[in-house]
Amino acid sequence: MHSVTTEFKVGLFVVIAVVLVIGGYWWSFDGVKRGESAYVLNMRAPTAQGLWPGTPVRVAGVDVGAIETIEIEGNSAHIEMKVRDRFQFPTDSEAQIRSSGMLGDMFIAVGVGTEDALIPDGGWIEMGDEPGSFDEITRQVEDITTDVAAITKVLRELAENDKNTQALEATIANVEALSHELRLMAEQNRHDVDAIIDSVKRLTDTMDQFATEASSDVDEELEKIKDVTDTLQAAMDDIESVTSKIDNGEGTIGALINDDSTIRELNDTIENANSVIEGFSGLHADVYYTGRWYFGSQPQNLAAIRAENPAFNGNPLANTGSNTIGIELKPQEDFWWVFEVNDYPTGTVARTTRYLPELGEVYTEWTNEADYRFTFQMAKRWGDFGFRLGVKENGGGVGMTWYSFDDKLRLEGDIFDFEFGSYPVVTDSGIPNLRLFAHYEPVHHLYIEAGTEQVILGARHGYMSAFGGVGFRFTDDDIKLLMATLPLGF
Repeated sequence: MHSVTTEFKVGLFVVIAVVLVIGGYWWSFDGVKRGESAYVLNMRAPTAQGLWPGTPVRVAGVDVGAIETIEIEGNSAHIEMKVRDRFQFPTDSEAQIRSSGMLGDMFIAVGVGTEDALIPDGGWIEMGDEPGSFDEITRQVEDITTDVAAITKVLRELAENDKNTQALEATIANVEALSHELRLMAEQNRHDVDAIIDSVKRLTDTMDQFATEASSDVDEELEKIKDVTDTLQAAMDDIESVTSKIDNGEGTIGALINDDSTIRELNDTIENANSVIEGFSGLHADVYYTGRWYFGSQPQNLAAIRAENPAFNGNPLANTGSNTIGIELKPQEDFWWVFEVNDYPTGTVARTTRYLPELGEVYTEWTNEADYRFTFQMAKRWGDFGFRLGVKENGGGVGMTWYSFDDKLRLEGDIFDFEFGSYPVVTDSGIPNLRLFAHYEPVHHLYIEAGTEQVILGARHGYMSAFGGVGFRFTDDDIKLLMATLPLGF
């Protein structure tokens, strides 16, 4: 009876993995599936930037359909959407183009109206307010800056005008003179009152004499008061002239105070800035570290591999370790970006083709050096399944995760390094690295890992590479709490 070969087992495993990936994607697909009952909804938009066929249509954050086609009609974009039949919209409903966050995708948000009549199949939905952009904010801020500069210029001209300065100095001098004269008049009158009281006590004719002497002094003081009053009246006339011009909208200050369009532009700028800030405020970050230790057996045909590749010294991962530092940026709960850097044991690989003219031979030289590997992938989650796509450890890669036990247990698989393979020094370079492992978090912030590495290459040459690891994870809320507990001084 024939035994099942290793190649057959590997091929069966790959077929099962592909079927699971396709089945998981189809099961978690949020758009309108083929054969699902739906109707067509049309919309015109001044721009379709950031939209594409497949962009979700949402009501209160729930997917109800997706964009089918996008076409140009004059200077506008004609957007055709497919919406599931169970979601019907009144005729006064509005649609807006929104962003899930600063790094998130665009989507169509539908505000449901209150009319009894419903939009029919193939009908049109009105476009709401356009979302704010950095260009509009910059342009409006520049306009306000120009107005402020003009106001500053007018105030500086008023302050530097010699006539205005002289008038102000003259007014101050007159007020000082008035205060001095009033003080003198009070002192003199007090003396005169004393004299009058003394005169009344003595004789009535003495009062007549005092009245004659005092009358000339009173006339002189009244004349001075009249001059001061005239000066103050002239200053009040100048102030009234300025305020009248401002009320009539004359000059830059008048235009700024009386023109409603300036106030509206300022309000629009503030609203647009608030919308951009809300996009930033929704961004969350998770920071983590993982340390792994690799172990495993040696290839069964080690001697044959060395005969063709003298540089191959056996299982390159046996008794080695690696460290990984990563961050996940989450503009929304089910979508995030993954950034990682790690010191993988085999380092980085380079391939050089050399030609020997004297022998007429061409050969390929493989070299690998200890260096850091970088990962940049986008991840999306549907239900209990998550998918990753992008650069994985300096090469293209895809991954899949199954979440269970309230996300404490994750079963993950990554296939990457399609160009150079698991260990390019061997003859069958180009076999991608397949990594399978389990991730368990028994305590909040701390987790453990166990898995296998280079599954396809190990099955081909009869050896196994495995690893175990530990790590910890912090969210931005944990970091904020930690910073709040730190002392502010010494």
